Amino acid sequence: MRQALGLTPAASKKQKEKSPNPFTYTLVELSVRKNGGPPFRFEHRSRSISRLTAQLEAEKAARAQGLDVWVLLDIRQESK
Repeated sequence: MRQALGLTPAASKKQKEKSPNPFTYTLVELSVRKNGGPPFRFEHRSRSISRLTAQLEAEKAARAQGLDVWVLLDIRQESK
């Protein structure tokens, strides 16, 4: 009742602590080959939240390094 009438000072609200730079990215894991050799894992971090866009960026990055994309292993979003 005292608070409703403004007779007591309002309690200060605690603000949530936020990290200065929340960083969310999509991690794409591809199985790639180089010149028909054995397959190995290729990881690419994309800033896109779209899974399809992240996959296309990863495939483009792998091809730019001269690798043949064989299969998509995993796509997951992570934040730090």
